Amino acid sequence: MAKIQPGQPAPEFQLTDWQGQAVTLSQFKGQRHVLLVLNRGFF
Repeated sequence: MAKIQPGQPAPEFQLTDWQGQAVTLSQFKGQRHVLLVLNRGFF
């Protein structure tokens, strides 16, 4: 994966939401706020 420089747009990616549905970054394009939470394990 290439390193992202400050000021560059985030690359397109796909994740699975809590309901098992695929979600892509481009689905949120044009919206004012996007919250991304990554959980690497249980706390």
